[in-house]
Amino acid sequence: MKRFAAMLLTLALVLSLLAVPAAQAASYATATVRGGWLRLRADASYNAETISAYYTGTNVTILGGAGDWYYVSTPDGKQGYMHSDYLTITGSITGGQLDENTAAYVTSANGLSVRLRTGPSLQYSTIASYAVGTPVTILISGDDWCKVRIGGRTGYMMTEFLTTTGDTDAEAGSYTAYVTSANGLGVRMRSGAGKLYSTLATYQVGTRVTVLQWGRSWCKIRVNGLTGYMMTEFLTTKTPMLVTSVVLSDSSVWPGETIRATVQPSGASVTYEWLNDKGARVGTGSSYTVQNSDAGRRIRVRVTGTSGTTGTAVSGWATVQGDGTVSMGYRLTGLTISDTTPTVGQTLTATIKPAGATANISWYRDNGVYIGSGSTYIVQPADQGSRLYAWAEGTGATSGDATSSYTQPVAASPSQTIALTSIAINDATPTVGQTLSVTIYPSGATASVTWCSGDGRVLGYGSTYTVRQADVGYGLCAYATGTGSTTGAVVSSITSPVQGGAAQTYRINSATLNDNTPTVGQTLRVTLDPAGATALITWFRDDDVILGYGSSYTVDAGDVGHSIYVWVEGTGSTTGSATSRFTAPVSGGSVTTVTDMGW
Repeated sequence: MKRFAAMLLTLALVLSLLAVPAAQAASYATATVRGGWLRLRADASYNAETISAYYTGTNVTILGGAGDWYYVSTPDGKQGYMHSDYLTITGSITGGQLDENTAAYVTSANGLSVRLRTGPSLQYSTIASYAVGTPVTILISGDDWCKVRIGGRTGYMMTEFLTTTGDTDAEAGSYTAYVTSANGLGVRMRSGAGKLYSTLATYQVGTRVTVLQWGRSWCKIRVNGLTGYMMTEFLTTKTPMLVTSVVLSDSSVWPGETIRATVQPSGASVTYEWLNDKGARVGTGSSYTVQNSDAGRRIRVRVTGTSGTTGTAVSGWATVQGDGTVSMGYRLTGLTISDTTPTVGQTLTATIKPAGATANISWYRDNGVYIGSGSTYIVQPADQGSRLYAWAEGTGATSGDATSSYTQPVAASPSQTIALTSIAINDATPTVGQTLSVTIYPSGATASVTWCSGDGRVLGYGSTYTVRQADVGYGLCAYATGTGSTTGAVVSSITSPVQGGAAQTYRINSATLNDNTPTVGQTLRVTLDPAGATALITWFRDDDVILGYGSSYTVDAGDVGHSIYVWVEGTGSTTGSATSRFTAPVSGGSVTTVTDMGW
């Protein structure tokens, strides 16, 4: 099931279906479907209409919540409600900001009132607006929206306009803010609302101020008893992050090696200055590649907070080895092998450190027998069962030597495999009633084939597909996954939109089993209402194990003691879905091991 869910997700990406944009998705919580085939509903209720359903392992994005239900976006671009009991959260709902049933206060960067809405989106209607400092109770928290109660009213408010600090000034209409600037430099307080007024003081990023009067361009503020004006763009209600330290990846390096800086706390926004022991600036950025001219000197980095981060930190020194001459330009510090679990016939590659160094490389078995030289080595049958390692000795401007770690014992060559390269549909201009077929390449490859429409619907399986009326207006494509000794997955080009006339449509009313007291070996069948309706039929046990697909299912010994039911979803010119009644527990036969059928 996980493999099938992954296949559908991959296909959705390939077809570039509508989904939450990447720039937005990072700010939402994520979850994974569990427990079988989970329905996406139009409202937060078990009685609400089913929009679609998704297998265990499907990843969804949480946009909001309503009681025990989450409002989610699915990989195929649909939005609706899923019950929280059948979702495993894979990303923090609160984002480390607010907890449920927490007392908080309304806040805003411009001091204006904030709207309480009927749902977690700007498209929902406004219930009321509340001034900065109004107490609220958070019922359900989220990265973008929180469900809150204010007085006797319950609704949704954007998370960025809520704070748990309760920092409101005793003076009516005032609120707490902090100095900010994109370049990390201090900001001036002036005697009036304009750049021509004199400077009263300059405040560093992160300085706490009280906003007395807000304006679109200038705010009247007070800092430690001094009152003046500061440009609105340099004030924020978000508490700034403070840089606490910066650490270098190495304390002793050679020319050609790269030093990396790690800043705490993680996520802090900073600028980097790499300095030598003479105070000269030698580089910027989060890493620095040591130069020949640095030999014999010491290097460190200074970081300064920016864009909401405050403070400055300086690392310890990294000593650069060598005397700066060409002959001491590099010194070998490491040697690695590309794969530590080699097989016969595989090509191994040895990589020396630092980059730019040169060396002669020799290959050995663990018994000390020399087996080859050069940066690559093809594993031989005689190496089977032995562990391999490489040894390097510097040449030219590189000094020193290095030895790699041992590999695992060499294994026998795996059986020959075929990699899928492409799949093609026999007709790029399909019409209703036409039977399409596919050809996979290279010749001799085997694969399972899934047919899909341009809007992401799965239409059928197998090497052929008969075009239906419901496909009119959509392009079609086929997705193949290697089977047996064939590996990889490929997707065909999308055909032109299907052509064809109108046909009768159906909506599924019910699904009925031919026998509700099944026994081992009996074949169960399902009947759809109305007659003529077509559907994708999935057979389930009462423990949500998927038993199979299609209009019939033969009861297996592994089903003894379990009830069986089917879930159907309309296909082609049929819409809607339905679930049959559960059968009585299966009887007859003894429980035996059930062979994995690969559903």
